[in-house]
Amino acid sequence: MQQPANPVATGTTFDAVYARLHQIAQRERKRLGARATLNTTALVHEAYLDLCKNTEPESIRNFYGYAARAMRNLLIDAARQRLAAKRGGQAHHTDLDAAARQASEHDAVQAIELDAALRELAAAEPRCAQVVELHYFAGLALEEVAKVLALSLRTTNRDWQFARAWLRHELTP
Repeated sequence: MQQPANPVATGTTFDAVYARLHQIAQRERKRLGARATLNTTALVHEAYLDLCKNTEPESIRNFYGYAARAMRNLLIDAARQRLAAKRGGQAHHTDLDAAARQASEHDAVQAIELDAALRELAAAEPRCAQVVELHYFAGLALEEVAKVLALSLRTTNRDWQFARAWLRHELTP
């Protein structure tokens, strides 16, 4: 029996979502302050290859949720590598001034802290974490998130407000 084609790997699906993935990657890089890590196109391509290799999405929630998670994980890994290089790695950067280097290191720390807080939220309130992934990271409007998760808009708004407050509490020193 012939295995069905992976819908993500087909040309039509790729053409339909590539621009959206690029938007998600740009937004992720800006939110996580990933100035000195992967560029937007490289991030999209890495996430796409990872997606084709590891999963066959069954719905928009799975696809965009996975894409947002994959991009976040790639950026977090790059941030960890940047911090490891700072703490004794062999990388020596002379093209950045001290202020830019300090800002980049601060962004990497914030990205890692955000990732840890999101993992804690997912363990405590999985539905709220899904709302965050789809709204914040995949860029879906709350109305779209409600449809994808089969929730009322009111419940989705309540979950979004809870998640924002929870993350703010977790990330505030």
